[in-house]
This record gives sequence, C-alpha cells and structure tokens, in this order.
Amino acid sequence: MNRVSAHVRSLVRTAVVCSVAGVVLASCATSTVTKSPRVSGLPAISISVPLSSVACTTDNSCVALGTSNLDVSPTSVGEYRSANGRWSPLTVPSADTSTYIQASSCWSSGCLFVGSQSNADLVWRYSATTHTISVATAPTGASGVEAISCYGSSACAILDSAKTNPRFLVTENGGATWSPVGSIGVPSQDSVTSLACTSHLKCIASFLNASNGIVVYVTADGGTTWTARTGLSTVTWSALTSLNCARTECVGLAKLSFGWRIMRTLTWERSGRRSLRCAVRS
Repeated sequence: MNRVSAHVRSLVRTAVVCSVAGVVLASCATSTVTKSPRVSGLPAISISVPLSSVACTTDNSCVALGTSNLDVSPTSVGEYRSANGRWSPLTVPSADTSTYIQASSCWSSGCLFVGSQSNADLVWRYSATTHTISVATAPTGASGVEAISCYGSSACAILDSAKTNPRFLVTENGGATWSPVGSIGVPSQDSVTSLACTSHLKCIASFLNASNGIVVYVTADGGTTWTARTGLSTVTWSALTSLNCARTECVGLAKLSFGWRIMRTLTWERSGRRSLRCAVRS
C-alpha cells in the first residue's frame, strides 16, 4: 500500500515537471521578453492638482507649483524641497479656476512665478528662506504674463500680453513694483515663447508668428529698442523655449521639422549666419 502510494506520487511529480517544462519551452517559442522602463522620482503630494511649474534658486532650493481649472477644491498646490532632499507641502495663495502659472525664474534666495488670473497679470513670490509663497504686485493693463527672466537678486524682466504689443517690464525688488520700459514691435498676433536676460540691459526674446514660425529679437538698451535676429532661418522652427543665457552665449530648446534640438548661440548680440546653431543632435 505504501509502495503503491510512493509510486503514484513519483509519477505525479514526473508529470508535473514535464508539464512545466513544456509550458516554458512553448513560451520561449511564442513570446519575447520585454523590459519594463525604469521610472525614478517622487510622486506629487496632491492627487487632484498636477504640479506644472518647477523652479530652483541658484543656491539649489527648489519649489514646484500647480493650478487647476476645475471647480473643485483645492485649485492650487505647492511643494518645496528641503536641504535633506525631502519634498514637503507648501501653503500657496488661494486661486480660482482662471489662475494659470505660465513661467518662473529665480535668483539666489527667491523666485517669481508668473501667469494669469481673471484675465490679468499674476505674480507670486517664493522665499527660499522661509519657504513661503506670497502674492506680489502684478502689473495692470494686460491679460497675463507670458515669460520671465531674473538676472540678479530680486531683479527680473517680464513680457506680458497687452492689447497691441507684448510689453517689456522690469522689477528690481522682487515684484513689489514694476517699471514699464516699452513694447516690442512685433505683430499683435505673435505670441511670446521665451525670454532670457543677462542684465537689466541685455535680453533675448522669441515669438511664434502668424505663420507658425519662430522670430527672435534682442535688446542691448534695457528694452527701449529691439532688433530682429535673422542669421539662421528660425522661421522654420515651430517652437523655441527654455532660453537661458550667460554673457553672450545662450541655449534654448527648439522644435524643428525632424524633432526637438538644443540650440546654442555664441554671439546672440550680433547678427550672423551662425548666430544660432544646433548644439546637441539625437
């Protein structure tokens, strides 16, 4: 009786092993092994409002903000990264469904977030010292800030959307007051895509024109006059964003007909055939 049971168990084990082996061999013949992509990062604390804009000071303090146009609370959220690398909730100003964060820029101890609210300019200020967000004074007379670039401590320039032409304004006190300098002579239908300044005098700005091409303008007198840069035919680009400059060298992210490319200029203050060129090819 015991020998029969042992014999039966042996046959069962043999059958199971053969079945498993058959399944393994069949799977090798009919399927391919796929690798799952590795995703790194930290999940956002809020699940109802996405974080859409992130900025870091030159002293490596980072903050991320997001707004939502859904009529469900909350409509704005924020997080900041502490010295130990941990992200923590950040109390942000109340926002309605019209609030939209468009861009941000920083200096060593703070940042300005800009956008639109109730069809007007919006400016929020972040303090890296106290980890707080406050409402700064926004310029009046426009429907929203499209781009910002900070070039010194509490010193920033913006381009906002006025009725006729984009306005160029500067602040030297972190958004407490703004000085209107002038407007850029581009058609009213052209939209701002990026702005970068190296000082209160020198800036470069890009626009998407009515033909869906990029035009680039520079100023060397604090925005009083702007000159178009046509050294490379940027009108064939469909986007130019994330402009960042140091002295006479600038880099930006451009969308060409064959994909996105990092573009670089070493002589953005001067026109020339090689004033804008591809820095990285993929």
